Amino acid sequence: MSVTDAARRRRAARLLDAEDARRAAARALPRGIREYVDGGSEGEVTLRRNARAFEETAFAPRMATWVDQPDLSTKVLGTPIDLPVLTAPCGGMRLVHPDGDLGLATGASRAGTIHVASSAAGYTLEEIAQVDGPQWFQLYRFSAQSTMENLVGRAQEAGYSALVVTVDTAVAGFRPRDYKNGFSYSMRVNARNAVKLAPQLLPKPAWLTRYLLDGLPFEIPNTAQVTVDGKPMVLTEMTKGGVGSHSPTWSDFGWLRDNWHGPLVVKGLITPEDARRAVDAGADGVIVSNHGGRQLDGSPATLTALPRIVEAISDQAEVLCDSGIRRGSDVLKALSLGARAVLVGRLPAWGLAAAGTAGVERVLENLRTEMVRTMRLMGCAAVADLDPTWLEAR
Repeated sequence: MSVTDAARRRRAARLLDAEDARRAAARALPRGIREYVDGGSEGEVTLRRNARAFEETAFAPRMATWVDQPDLSTKVLGTPIDLPVLTAPCGGMRLVHPDGDLGLATGASRAGTIHVASSAAGYTLEEIAQVDGPQWFQLYRFSAQSTMENLVGRAQEAGYSALVVTVDTAVAGFRPRDYKNGFSYSMRVNARNAVKLAPQLLPKPAWLTRYLLDGLPFEIPNTAQVTVDGKPMVLTEMTKGGVGSHSPTWSDFGWLRDNWHGPLVVKGLITPEDARRAVDAGADGVIVSNHGGRQLDGSPATLTALPRIVEAISDQAEVLCDSGIRRGSDVLKALSLGARAVLVGRLPAWGLAAAGTAGVERVLENLRTEMVRTMRLMGCAAVADLDPTWLEAR
């Protein structure tokens, strides 16, 4: 183990919970990058609502029950996993740390779970696919049908086992923190911006050094093969120009179902009506999601929306959820309401910022530890046993 790896392991060991990881990320990152990860859209009502829904949901434990070793294993779309927590697709993670998406995928693999690689990753989908362990690929349409078709074909060839189609980003949500910090859709990494952003960057010399040594990555390399000039799209341009939206619409699903040979998952649904439409369009699974409070502000918390969607389609498709999950107890609440598994985005991003790949591993192991402890206190022997009776009636 190198000196650098040992130092990261030591930093990771100090992360005892989500709040520790968030604070460590705040110390490591320039303000603009930190708030890109942490922030939500408009008034951040949905961002707060997501977390509050978990806080306001209470357990109904079975006391005087001894559980020696709770079983956290499950199967998602045919893939066995040891931890029912997937790492969610997040764009821009190479800005957080040079390990970026490779660190997220490695952390998920070592935790015995699935990584969902983002179309807007800082590494190519082929590079991410080289990491051991099961992986899914998350699809944006960007601004052209040809881009979407190119990504689907490459993901199939690279060996991703499921395609996750994000549908809640017809346009980008307005995220005031990004604009105030200079993280805007017209941003370029150049000398002019270096001067403009210097007050944010100079107080974080370790981050700045890593960023410079990594080659100032601010692009989406997955788009390079389909642009006119062969250059990758800049991260903040992913919703500019072109025709149509940068997320697939229902009209794309016939083509997707015909051309993707494997499970198809729809991410970004919040109503039973849309969940039923996804199933009718050929979806094998849905992810109840409001994009972590980063898109339509005023959407319901995913935990609130989850039971209605489970009731509507759980006999036809697997249901997962994301947004607002910070602790192992949150995972158990979502599973009790019918989710097969959950996805976490900000939590592994904080771990990544704090200690690279080692930080991702640490936050996932913290979730595992919290789940085991909570299940023993609940008197629950296996996640397969969870249902709404493990929660206090509202």
